[in-house]
Order: sequence, then C-alpha cells, then structure tokens
Amino acid sequence: MKTLITRSLKLTPQEQTYLTGLGLEITFHADEAAQVSEPEQYEAVIAYDLFRANPLEKFVNLKYLQITSAGLDHLPLAEINRRGIVLKNARGVYSVPIAEFALCSVLQLYKKSRQFAAAQAAHRWHRLRGIQEIAGKTVCVVGVGSIGNEIAKRFAAFDAEVTGVDIARVKSPYFAEVMLADRLEEALSQADIVVLTLPLMPSTRHMFDAERLSAIKPGAVFVNVARGSLVDEAALVDALQSGRLAGAVLDVFEQEPLPEDNPLWDMPNVIVTPHNSFLAESNSQAMFRVVSANLRAYMAGQN
Repeated sequence: MKTLITRSLKLTPQEQTYLTGLGLEITFHADEAAQVSEPEQYEAVIAYDLFRANPLEKFVNLKYLQITSAGLDHLPLAEINRRGIVLKNARGVYSVPIAEFALCSVLQLYKKSRQFAAAQAAHRWHRLRGIQEIAGKTVCVVGVGSIGNEIAKRFAAFDAEVTGVDIARVKSPYFAEVMLADRLEEALSQADIVVLTLPLMPSTRHMFDAERLSAIKPGAVFVNVARGSLVDEAALVDALQSGRLAGAVLDVFEQEPLPEDNPLWDMPNVIVTPHNSFLAESNSQAMFRVVSANLRAYMAGQN
C-alpha cells in the first residue's frame, strides 16, 4: 500500500521497518506546505495539515487517512465523508499531557504560585492569604472524551466532585455525573472550575459567548485546552476584567499566535501558554502505538 508520511510522524528505523513489514510502501514528505509529487499514487496518508496546501481532490486513490492530531476541525470532512475515506485521529496520544497541564495550571492559580515566584525573584518574604484547595470543589468538564476522562480522573483524585457534559450518554468512573448537553447551564452554574475539552465544529464555534459565560458560577476558574474558537474571546476578556470569573487557563486562542497587544497577556489571573499542553516526551512513542494499531486493523479489514 503506497503511503505518504509527513514529518508529523517521526519514526525510528525500527518503527519504519515495522510499518514496511505491514505492507506499506513509504514515501516521506518533509514539508506539509510543499506540493506533493504525484498525489494520485497514494492509497494512504499519515499527516497533520497536509491538505491546506495540497487539495484532497488530487489524492484520487486515497482510501485511508491517519491524522496526527486529536482534533479534526482543520480537515475537509465533507469531502472525506463523501468519498468514504477511512479517517483516524490521534485519540489518546495527548490525553495525559493535557490532563496534567490542566490540573497543574489550576493549582498554580489556586496556590498563587506566580505571586510566590515573583516574591522569590525579588528576595521578598511575603506570606499570602486566600490560598484555595481543589478538594471539595466542583469541576465541570465539557466534552467527555479521552482527554476529558483523563482530566476528570486527576481532579477526582484531589477529592473534587467532577461533573461532565456531553452530547451522548457516557459512563465513566471518574465523573460523579455526566449530563446531556441540554443541562449545560445547570452544570456551569454549579462549577468552581470549568474545563473545555470538546471538539470545534460549526455547532460549537463561539459556544461560550457572553451569555454562556455568564451562566458560570461567579468566581470560577475557566480552562480551555480544546480550541480557541469555542470561546468568544472578547466576552471572556470582559468576564475576567469584571471579576465575574476569578481566573483562566488558556492554551488555545481564536488567533494563534496570540497577538502581542491582546489584553490576556497582561492579566495577573490568567495563564497564557502557546498551544503547548499536548507536548510531552512520550508523544512519539504514543503516536506510533496508535498509528500502528490503526494500520494493523485497516490492513486486516477492520475499519
């Protein structure tokens, strides 16, 4: 099976040999922004964002597509579905790093780590009051997939009560309750911490507008490790500046890189990171496990 692999999947020589043994005839394409030569020859593609510069229509024989991201919002999904192309994402690869990041960042806000770091840099001995605990807090995770489950698992271990909101009925041992989407406002009104892990789709774009943000319990911390466009950023800035939200952890934004003049940079109650929460030293090994398992299933006729 002729397969195009971009640099989004880094393979060791042993891993490449393994994939070749599955029956793959591999061509490497380093730069996803560069044009692919003879795209019609490939039956399979493993990439991240190849089709931004290389129209899917040119891959006329494509049957199998493995994406190295969890989200699919950058793909021509209508065309993929119309053609019946088997589509796989990187489900599970980034779940633990993102979950650890979310928990760590909320702890930074609750334990005033940044203020202590500033005091240390100034050689100033200064005790702070108002330190909060996660124990006993209510955490609402919006989007109960692999990432949402790992986040719930960690907050639950800190003795928080974790509720989930999803479009489907989901059972998970890490949630006290998983509500359907029609109860979102109810869940938000009870939450001390709100974490977004849902996918970006036309129906979820700006899902958290001014009205939805106002439904969140006053004084809550808002965490977005999903996609920036889930949130009306201007409305979020207003909620933070007014004090309705106590703080925010933001790893994703409507515009990336975040413009230098964006007010979020300078808010002392906001943690801004450059879409970095998914990165970990284990990414490559985890990605290969997922990619190879998906390919084995496909080659065995198990789509």
